[in-house]
Amino acid sequence: MASDDLPGRLVLGLRALLAVLFGLTGFSMVVLAVFLPRVTTVLIVKFFAGYALLDGLLCITAAARAMRRPLPRSLVALEGLVEVGTAVAAFVLIRGLGQRRPGILVLIAAWALAIGVLQIAWTFAVDIHRGRLLLAILAAFSVGFGLFLLASPPPDLLTAIWRLAVYVLFVGVLRIVLTFRLQGPLLPVP
Repeated sequence: MASDDLPGRLVLGLRALLAVLFGLTGFSMVVLAVFLPRVTTVLIVKFFAGYALLDGLLCITAAARAMRRPLPRSLVALEGLVEVGTAVAAFVLIRGLGQRRPGILVLIAAWALAIGVLQIAWTFAVDIHRGRLLLAILAAFSVGFGLFLLASPPPDLLTAIWRLAVYVLFVGVLRIVLTFRLQGPLLPVP
C-alpha cells in the first residue's frame, strides 16, 4: 500500500465506522419509538443530520487532500457538498417535524439517490484493482433505497426508522469490506 493511499483508506474507514454506529443507533431508536414517538422522530432526524454532516465533512476533507486526480476529487467534493446540504435541510425540517415527516422522508430519499449516482460515477472513475463490484453494489443499493422511499407510501415511524437503520448499517458494513478489499491508488470511496 502506498503511503499516499493511507489517508484515503483512513477516511474510508472512518466513514464506515460512522455509518455502522448510525445504523446501530437507529436500531436502538426503534425501542424508544414505541414509548416516545415524537421525541424519537426528532432524535433520529438529528442523528441522521449529524451523520450526513460528519460524512460530508470527511468527503470534503478527503477531496481537499487529494491533489493528483481532478475528476474523482470533484466527485468526492460534490458528494460532501450534497451531504452537508442535506444535513442543513434536515436540521431546518426538524422545526416543523409534526407536519413535515413525509418531507423528511423525501429529503432522505433524494439524499440516497444523489449519493448513489455519485457512487456510480465513482465506480468508473477510480483506478482500483479489487473492490469495483462491491462499490457498484453499494451504489446500486443507495439508488435502490432512494427509489424505494420515493415509490412507497409514507410508513409509520417504526418502519421508517427500521428502513433507515438497515440501510445505513448495510452501507457501513460494505464500506468496512471495501476498506480492506481495495487495492491500488484511490481517493476515499463513498
